[in-house]
Amino acid sequence: MAAQKKVLISGDVHGKLSALFKRVQAVNKANGPFDLLLCAGGFFPDSGPEGDAAEADAELAEYALGARTAPLPTYFIGSFGRGASQFLAALEASGGAGNVHYLGRAGLTSLAGLSIAFLDGGYDAAAFVGSGADGVGGCRHFTQADVKRLEAAVDSASGDVDIFLTCEWPAGVTSAVPAELQSPGLPPSAGSRAVADLVLRVRPRYHFAGGLGVHFARPPYLNKDLGTGAHVTRFVALAAFGNAAKAKAMHALVLVPAAEMAPEALIAKPADTTACPFALPGPPKREAEDSFEQSWRWQAPKRARTHIAAPSLGRPGVAKDDKLTVYVKNLPYAAEEADLVAHFEQAGPVVDVRRGAAPDGKLHGFGFVQFATAEAVNAALRMSGSVLMGRDLTVDAASAEGGGGGAAVTGEPVEGCWFCLSNPNADVNLVASIGEESYVALDKGPISGRHVLVLPIEHFPSTLALPPSAFAEIERYLAALRACFAAQGERLFAFERYLVFRKSGGNHCQVNALAVPAAAAEGAADTLLRAAEAAGFALMPLKGPSEGEAGRDALRAVVGSGEFFAATLPDGSRLVQPIPRGVRHPLNFGREVAAALAGVPDRADWKRCQGSEAEEAERTDAFKAHFKPHDIMQ
Repeated sequence: MAAQKKVLISGDVHGKLSALFKRVQAVNKANGPFDLLLCAGGFFPDSGPEGDAAEADAELAEYALGARTAPLPTYFIGSFGRGASQFLAALEASGGAGNVHYLGRAGLTSLAGLSIAFLDGGYDAAAFVGSGADGVGGCRHFTQADVKRLEAAVDSASGDVDIFLTCEWPAGVTSAVPAELQSPGLPPSAGSRAVADLVLRVRPRYHFAGGLGVHFARPPYLNKDLGTGAHVTRFVALAAFGNAAKAKAMHALVLVPAAEMAPEALIAKPADTTACPFALPGPPKREAEDSFEQSWRWQAPKRARTHIAAPSLGRPGVAKDDKLTVYVKNLPYAAEEADLVAHFEQAGPVVDVRRGAAPDGKLHGFGFVQFATAEAVNAALRMSGSVLMGRDLTVDAASAEGGGGGAAVTGEPVEGCWFCLSNPNADVNLVASIGEESYVALDKGPISGRHVLVLPIEHFPSTLALPPSAFAEIERYLAALRACFAAQGERLFAFERYLVFRKSGGNHCQVNALAVPAAAAEGAADTLLRAAEAAGFALMPLKGPSEGEAGRDALRAVVGSGEFFAATLPDGSRLVQPIPRGVRHPLNFGREVAAALAGVPDRADWKRCQGSEAEEAERTDAFKAHFKPHDIMQ
């Protein structure tokens, strides 16, 4: 059973550290032990006439220098007010000897196993577009750069954010809340639109804020489902500590880290859940590329839905049998179980239908049909492309759905995903070859001119989740790349990293393929193993076939449906790391090894390798010329 964490959260402290820690000590003794104390809102006394640089109170200085120690590890934002600059400088010099730590301007960190995001300061229109202060100075107002830094940290992390701390409320958070739960005298316009937009991106499980001096606990609201299920956010505003009205200023929280929760527990929806109070911003629009004329079947105009069918949860007493089951995509939302049975009984006797729904009630666009005989399954597979209620169905063996199960397998593009080709923000200018179900594109920040990605056109989380036909085509592309690189005296190194990203619809399957010098290829295994050891984990050789469905089954037998890192070495052998739940894998590991093998370790950071659109076009054209004799679509 996953271990629960106990956290205390305080509102604005305003410099009352001794009183705060006395209260914390009492609560910890009566109800602890607690793992840590988090402080949202202003941490320091209000500024005097001298401003934030006024001399720090003696009491504050004692905690900064370690002469006095907080009863719990204490982490704060709100680094503005009287004495803030001196306190932060002393805190940095002492290394947090008083058990008090400043989180920083903006970012994402892990404390006691919890993923904690934070944004210091309040919103000011003029300051927002400025650069802000760096170093140990306080942060009275956050900037656009702070917001982007936090967004980048959240987008690159796996899993969900457990707690988000801000000094500012998100504008609109009181919307859709019953009148009896509203805080008296609170203006509807309270809060910042910038924080509201950020909350939509961070999607925390809990959001704590100070700043307005009142306590307000909003009913949980449902976040948008980005492809892996929608969880709720609970917003809690805390009053200032020691306020005269005795409004609630401290909150005790007991929770299991999201990284250790079962998916069904994470997306559980309480009875009092409301709709999200914030307007969802649309994705950035880009003009269509003239050179990219292929249209995709999911872009066809959709008719207005007059009826939404009920989910089919499986018939009682029918044991699941994958060998007798097909996986069906692009199902009409109006299709009832009886419609599916009537359609697939053309193949043979149907014994079960399973089709689920998202937490918001929206039916999945895929489902499973189980037959009585193997002959019926074979006949059903030949029905791929048949039409039901105006929609072309895709039918695959049920095993095509398994593995890499962290994201919903819908086959439809996910809003904001860079790799779904039908999305307006897809970098189609990097595409070098498009097959029936997959494509090859240059990496956005390539290690070299022969660093490409091989990806499915449709949104699947890993190669283990691909339909057999798509997987076979990706293997054909990899074989073509191997031949292309060999013609230039180089070798193919490839790797896949599957992590359950709950942002932007989850991971879009991608295989990194890179040309490496023949000399480096000979020592590729040693390079990988040493790098893994230095990073604190071990890679294991993957025994058995390395290609085809047998090779895929060998990988699935080791990693199951969990996260993994798998590398294909130049000699065709494979090394793999199954990543247990809750264990963080270094996100840049594969790229760092690839850059080392290519002899350019300084190009491990993809952001430093990006070029202009003109440079991207030039690189893509050059690669196309080299790849053309080997391209499977030529």
